[in-house]
Amino acid sequence: MRHRQPGYNHRFRCIGGSCPDTCCRDWEIEVDREALRDYQAAPAGLRERIAGALTTGEDGTVCFRLVEDGRCALLSPEGLCLIQRDWGEAHLCGHCAAYPRFTEEYGCLAETALALSCPEAARLLMEAEPFALEQWDDGGGEPPFDGVDGALLAALEATRARALALMGEGESPLWHRLARLLELAARCQARLERGQYGPLARCRPGRGTGRGSGGFQALGVRLLETLGRLEPLRPQWPALLGQTAARLSALGEQAVRWARAGLERDWQDWDRHLTNLACYLIFRHWPKAVNDGLLYGRAALAGAGCLAVYQLMLGEWLEQGKVDRAGEQTFWTAFGREVEHLEDNLAALIQVLSHRRIWPLAPAFWGAVQAQPAL
Repeated sequence: MRHRQPGYNHRFRCIGGSCPDTCCRDWEIEVDREALRDYQAAPAGLRERIAGALTTGEDGTVCFRLVEDGRCALLSPEGLCLIQRDWGEAHLCGHCAAYPRFTEEYGCLAETALALSCPEAARLLMEAEPFALEQWDDGGGEPPFDGVDGALLAALEATRARALALMGEGESPLWHRLARLLELAARCQARLERGQYGPLARCRPGRGTGRGSGGFQALGVRLLETLGRLEPLRPQWPALLGQTAARLSALGEQAVRWARAGLERDWQDWDRHLTNLACYLIFRHWPKAVNDGLLYGRAALAGAGCLAVYQLMLGEWLEQGKVDRAGEQTFWTAFGREVEHLEDNLAALIQVLSHRRIWPLAPAFWGAVQAQPAL
């Protein structure tokens, strides 16, 4: 079986109580049967704490109970899991032991990514230079493509490789690379819908420069407003989106140009960081079109993720007059938590972004590169 993952995955180590957030909050974690059996042998004292922290739903699933502030009942005031602290990492349940690793299996292929909602995973992705993949074969026999169209998956792998190579062309502005990405995805989508998997596998990015529109900033504000209407996990997220959208929509054209120039001057790594974000989203979501056929919408998710973070950073720069690395990390993890981790939100956003006439991202990105005004 083939395995594939970003090259920075092996550097991940949970930073525990030093983490600026916690993965032991807001999530209803289902406990697997093996872990439940293991908990029967927990040390005295801890065994009773675990028993008191478990709750059984109407469908019979057993989860860790959340207390008033949404934190797991087994989370210590120092931000440490009592099971891990007092008994060891080997006794975590399956979900907790795996996070932030998420593995997608496509028959003979398994791909693992570190979830963007984890601050440490987000930091590693930001600092990756450049984003790169590693692949190996475990030597086992390849299982059949169980429910997966092998020809379509192969075509998606081929086009994703070209999409990632396109994003790595650092001599071209980020927004232009994203525009070319979306134009590539649109051609791929047309062939996918016609079942032309051979021509789909041969699709390549265009080389020319497209026609830009002046709608970059307006589309960015509209994206923040759209994200704010999705069902939130934490109330701070829609509040942040609404405040930022209001602040940016109040700016005139010249003020926007000045603000963007100031942001890009102070946020010197913005192009590399957002390139890595786009590559992560392409890696994780592009091949999932084998299940639902929504390739273009999944490519547009990569562009939308970059645009949303850029707009949030622009709002923060206007408010604080500087770039805050911790703030950038917070925006990345919030997008992962509120969009990627909530399946209904992710599906809704991909569906919305699939409508190119309503969300003309490519023309907006072609027109996004501006001459730098004097500061």
